[in-house]
Amino acid sequence: MHTREVQMTDDLPDITFELPFPRFVAEVCAWLSTCDDEDPVNYALFSFVRALKGHKAMKGCSAEDAYEKVLALHLRDPEEIVVPGTVIDEEDAEVAFHLMWERVRFPMGTDPVEVACGLAGQGLLRTRKARPGRYPTFLTVAALLQLQRREQPILLPARKLAARMKCQPVTISSWTGWAIDDGVLVKTKAHVFRSTGGSKAAEYVFGLHMWPRESLERLAGLLGLATRAANLTWIRQQFEDADEPPRGGGG
Repeated sequence: MHTREVQMTDDLPDITFELPFPRFVAEVCAWLSTCDDEDPVNYALFSFVRALKGHKAMKGCSAEDAYEKVLALHLRDPEEIVVPGTVIDEEDAEVAFHLMWERVRFPMGTDPVEVACGLAGQGLLRTRKARPGRYPTFLTVAALLQLQRREQPILLPARKLAARMKCQPVTISSWTGWAIDDGVLVKTKAHVFRSTGGSKAAEYVFGLHMWPRESLERLAGLLGLATRAANLTWIRQQFEDADEPPRGGGG
């Protein structure tokens, strides 16, 4: 059988989603136990549920069914199967698990570009300078990608975005350039082309820290995430390290 490996968000190690479910859950719990996050309970549970939803054993499961499967594994091996910051067999944990199961709409392994394009709608963000076309939608896609990547650069693949947004790649490139000119996007690594293979895409950071808190919370809510101070601090530092100072976003 071909083994499908999916790179989880936040630079997690590859975890094989074709592992037997008990072993898969144990590996996810082991990784979560090493995470250092400012909101460990909510982030661990969010990541745990996203991982569960990415495994074939959870396909079509309700929150109740999923919880019963995890609880059974926990009771069999309480030292290994545990989400950091929670006690899996307490009432509060069960309620939290059900709530998170309902909130998480995109399992791990879902393409982040597809997620962002699917949620961006007509666009929630604008810069001070009016631009033609679906520029606000592009900005919103970039913001959603940055929220998913947290303290890591994003990719803005012109062909993939063009296919999802039903436009030409040159239009994506134009919107990217405008976002840089408007000071809400910085390029942190240039595209590297190698004719022999191994080309590397350009990397960017989107200026989430420039937008009102209400806008960020609305975007994060689409993903089932919460905004993080550490994320915004990291982004601000990337802009400070860039050659051109940011000029600010809109509403």
